[in-house]
Amino acid sequence: MLPSEAFGINRPTKVYMFGFATSFNDSTVYLTDIQQVDTAWIDTRTDFIYGRQDFSYQFAEHLRSDENPYPTALVIFAEKRKDIEKKYLKLRKRYTTAKKGRFTLKNIDVNTFRFKSVKPEKPEETYTKKQLKEAIKKEKNELKQKQKEAKKLLKADQKAKKEATKKAMAEAKQRAKELKNKK
Repeated sequence: MLPSEAFGINRPTKVYMFGFATSFNDSTVYLTDIQQVDTAWIDTRTDFIYGRQDFSYQFAEHLRSDENPYPTALVIFAEKRKDIEKKYLKLRKRYTTAKKGRFTLKNIDVNTFRFKSVKPEKPEETYTKKQLKEAIKKEKNELKQKQKEAKKLLKADQKAKKEATKKAMAEAKQRAKELKNKK
């Protein structure tokens, strides 16, 4: 049985990522080189990488063992090299062009630290490509159907509000006429 509609399917793919870490105890920031991870899983529903907290933990543990006892680490990824390079340059620029002496940037090269692939407990690689495509298509169709239903409910709600407003206005006019006639 394929995953339920509540969860996306983790599809295996190649990604590019880099790590960023800092500590609230000092002004040093750590940045890894862009690395290619050949086997990573992307959730088809959210487009998040599976195990992103594990990748962050790998980087934080590396820093704890070497330089920084209390790092706050995160990873940034993309499926295309061009996209990750843009993100990398933007982040690097933020910390290198800041006021002089405000941050110390330490680059962590690939020879010093390398991300290890994180596999889901039940990887979808056991499914055929056809099954994955069908499941993704089914999820997309179900999502579209739910969106249509939500729009219908919204329209019905708007229509009911409009009718209630008309009815209230008509009653108010009627009461105004009655009050006018009593005088």
